Amino acid sequence: MSVKSTTARSRSDTPLDERQREQPIRLASVAIRRGRLACEVVIADERNRYCTPALASYVGLCYPDIARHACVNGEGRQFGAVMQSTSVAHMLEHIAIDEQVGGSHSDDALFVGTTEWIDEQAGRALVQLSFCDDLSALEAFNKALRFLNNAMLSYQS
Repeated sequence: MSVKSTTARSRSDTPLDERQREQPIRLASVAIRRGRLACEVVIADERNRYCTPALASYVGLCYPDIARHACVNGEGRQFGAVMQSTSVAHMLEHIAIDEQVGGSHSDDALFVGTTEWIDEQAGRALVQLSFCDDLSALEAFNKALRFLNNAMLSYQS
């Protein structure tokens, strides 16, 4: 008679690097620069690099103001003009900005961001965000990253 031994691992027992690899968007690096946060992200699976209408719709339900964000793009003056087909990194930028606005204690705080592909073939993008407080910006970015990773696992096809 042989006895099989199996070890169950909980999510919290999984090494961070392994958990991060499971996520569609991986944070590669963060740099706090004068007045802005620079976050390099990797979206390894090319099928996950751009938003789908289902993902954009879900994000719009959870962040009702996001479609009205000012946005420099080739389709219009607001983010809603491109959010159904923009890069996931660009969506991450706008969710992080929305999180900063929601967490701000100032009615006149203005947050801006930029997103650019560093190497689109490799899925590497740079998301930069202005901030009033670097710790609040990091918290907003991490919250946005968690939200978008979870949303992509459910709504990105």
